[in-house]
Amino acid sequence: MTDSTYVFPPGERITDDSTGAPISGATIYFYDAQTTNAKTVYADADLTASLGTSVVTDSQGYPTTNGITRTLIYVGTAPYKIVIKDSSSNTIATHDNIPGAVVSASSSDVAVTASFPVVTKSLNYTVVKDDQNSLFKINCSSGDVTLTLPSAVAMGNGWCIRVQHAGSANQAILATVSSQLISEGSKSFSTGYALALNGEDIELRSDGGNWSVVSHTSPFIKVAQGIIPITDRLSAPPVSPQHGAFYLLTSSPSGAWSTFSQHDIVQYHGGSAAWVNFTPYTDCGWFAYVADENLNYQFRDSAWVPESATNSVAGTVKTASQAVQETSTATDTAVTPATQQFHPSSPKWWLEATVSGGTPTVVASYNNTSITDANVGVLTATIATDFSSANWACHVTCRGPDTTQGRAGWVYDSSQSAGAITGLCYTLGSSSPSNTDPTAWYLSGLGDQ
Repeated sequence: MTDSTYVFPPGERITDDSTGAPISGATIYFYDAQTTNAKTVYADADLTASLGTSVVTDSQGYPTTNGITRTLIYVGTAPYKIVIKDSSSNTIATHDNIPGAVVSASSSDVAVTASFPVVTKSLNYTVVKDDQNSLFKINCSSGDVTLTLPSAVAMGNGWCIRVQHAGSANQAILATVSSQLISEGSKSFSTGYALALNGEDIELRSDGGNWSVVSHTSPFIKVAQGIIPITDRLSAPPVSPQHGAFYLLTSSPSGAWSTFSQHDIVQYHGGSAAWVNFTPYTDCGWFAYVADENLNYQFRDSAWVPESATNSVAGTVKTASQAVQETSTATDTAVTPATQQFHPSSPKWWLEATVSGGTPTVVASYNNTSITDANVGVLTATIATDFSSANWACHVTCRGPDTTQGRAGWVYDSSQSAGAITGLCYTLGSSSPSNTDPTAWYLSGLGDQ
């Protein structure tokens, strides 16, 4: 048995690296390794049917014996060099020192290795028989790309290809001819089978009449994903991201995210220090939880919408901050005991004090530090947490021991500050009104803190 090997795996063609289109009329020249000495190649494994020292490809980029009849190309054990030129004699590629066949020792040392060419398509394409075992990477970033399958009847039982969604958006669509079905489990598709998300991958195999999905790899982010865990919403990459961490892009992404779009989800791959983006499609309904905000988001229409509760919609309730309380307009926050006093309608300070023998005593209070009996009918109160300025509203009321003489309470002129106030109690209805100690003082204040 002659030791030989084929130059190209069965089914492999000469194609354009950028578009995947076959190169028609290309010439493959063969030389001894590291020389310009022409080398003879053969059409059979026994190295008896000479093809000469060069081979021309047909319209599908397949090597031929005469420009028409397709052929495999075999070489012996010696290393060799190939130079590929297009129909205009422009050099496309040069490869030198390619190993020849490995000398076989015994049958126990022999193994068979399958070859699966990788072909990238960004335009609609009709699959042909020679594409068997190919992996089609469909770059549908600019729009849907349709891959039309050949007739399963013509391909026969066992013919197969793989197809992968390799775009940032849109769909890779598999179409059949003659109403042939694509079956996956108990489900059958007659008008087309779509790969909708980046990374989704299937292997299709003919049974001689229709097509079957024999393996299906889920996309990176599934339609039925559940809640996607997001670290934060940002417009520029963080300094030290964790491997595998997801981020949700806000407006005008920059830095390593500058080629991505607002609303994209990006994931960091630490091994290669690279970012991969996933673009949600309109009304996809994806859910995301943003840990930094402790808030859920849903992709509705064409934007991420926070799942915040409002007066009319149920959802996640955020805690009202002091600033939110002071504006008193929010409809999507909850008031806690720690912030309720900051609402404009809530008293920030109040006090009840009784007077006995000229000595005042605090009965009940809120946000009050101390009281001082400055004089008869005069009481000074010191506030614990000051108002933001002296411009706040104070209410002073006095209680008297009987109904024959009224008691009037008011703020002592020029005594009001951000942290203290002096009240005055005055007797009314007598022939000689004067300051007098009331039975009790009642004071309160409204304003900004």
